Amino acid sequence: MVDGVFRRALRSNVRPIELGRRLVHEMDDKRTVDSQGRRIAPNVFRFRLNPADIEQLAPVMSALENELVEAAREYANDEGYHLIGSVAVTLTGDETVKSGRITISSETRDSAAPSGSRGAVLVLPGGKRTDIGPTSVVIGRLPECDVTFDDPNVSRRHAEIRFVAGGWAVADLGSTNGTLVNGTPITDERALRDGDIVSIASHSIKFEVA
Repeated sequence: MVDGVFRRALRSNVRPIELGRRLVHEMDDKRTVDSQGRRIAPNVFRFRLNPADIEQLAPVMSALENELVEAAREYANDEGYHLIGSVAVTLTGDETVKSGRITISSETRDSAAPSGSRGAVLVLPGGKRTDIGPTSVVIGRLPECDVTFDDPNVSRRHAEIRFVAGGWAVADLGSTNGTLVNGTPITDERALRDGDIVSIASHSIKFEVA
């Protein structure tokens, strides 16, 4: 397994190396065999941690997710697992998960958008438009986020917009002040429709289907 963040001593109730172990166990548990006899492993993983643990990991979150992606690729290669799409890993906050605990879910997903699917656009404050496709867009205060707000009321990794099942959804990443869609706070992943307004602190982002 790759090193880097996994081997660093962090002041966190969740050890990064344990996330790596849970990921490869998930691949073993959820592998299937297709009609061609190939062993298919999941390629999209979502970890749920207590929001306090997410906050502790925030300074290394981007690097940690990247290393988990590399760990999944390496493990698939070592075990002869076939991945039908690119690997994606996200860590999100969930108040129902006790501090120090880890829950993980996974799925096998072709990372390419279905033929004929439409793109989408985020209209940011000030009118700037950002095209999005079948990839995740992280919104927060950290410079490495895809959409950044220099605002103390915005958490370092506040929310994420992701492509799911032929459409898009937004999820709060255990933020301090929450995420709203059309003025309603969300507690889990929420599907987005053309014209929806995602509010983060005092910032409003309009979601449009191209």
